[in-house]
Amino acid sequence: MFTIREILGWALIIIGLLFVRSAFDFLDTQKVVEASVTVLAASFVFRGGIHLVKMSIAARIVERDAAAN
Repeated sequence: MFTIREILGWALIIIGLLFVRSAFDFLDTQKVVEASVTVLAASFVFRGGIHLVKMSIAARIVERDAAAN
């Protein structure tokens, strides 16, 4: 279960980085408003991915410590 959550988290991180890359493409064509909206969306997606990865790693540590005791 934690593996699926971690894979989805990494996928969201990669999607967030792709959004940032597309924002740079918008800036190359002088589309500042579109770039700002894309960066805002990228920040939410990236933070969601970080949260999923962080949560799955913490759950894995708790599970490992519970099995040790």
